[in-house]
Amino acid sequence: MRWVALLLVLVLAGCGVRPTRPVGAGEGPIGVAPGPILYFQRAGATTPVLRQTGHLGTVREAVALLLAGPTPQEQDLDYYTAIGPVAASATSVGPVRDGVVTVDFTMPLEYVGQEAKAQIACTVIAVNAQLGANARNLLVRFRSVPGVTQLSGPDAFPAAAGPYAQDAPRGCPAMPR
Repeated sequence: MRWVALLLVLVLAGCGVRPTRPVGAGEGPIGVAPGPILYFQRAGATTPVLRQTGHLGTVREAVALLLAGPTPQEQDLDYYTAIGPVAASATSVGPVRDGVVTVDFTMPLEYVGQEAKAQIACTVIAVNAQLGANARNLLVRFRSVPGVTQLSGPDAFPAAAGPYAQDAPRGCPAMPR
């Protein structure tokens, strides 16, 4: 029994962790995110708006805010949405997988306008960037019931994007700071 107690003391005393000096880790985060960046239409252009919610939230939450439309204050500043009520009620957003976020519609994509697709794609890309993802390489895949797929990214699209790449939004306006 003495050997067990002595062995236990030796194991606990000599676990191999030695004290070190403090090690710098760079600048820490500053404050809480004031809210997600949503993209609405203004004067015919897809435009970023910082929605002051007090927290960043998730991409799904940001898209839900986008689909709900601009607030009265945003409307007073001439922001509007191109996302119709049918498209808004039929949209779900998946997580980032291999640099691609999939947005599913329960309607054919031809019923979702280019401006609506741009608003959704840019919002998905912006919020992922706010969460720390590399937005330059992020693609947004729109998928519908018939299985039609389009890819949208912030810059040029790879040849693998397929025949629908020319219809996809060609970039998102700069995000507000």
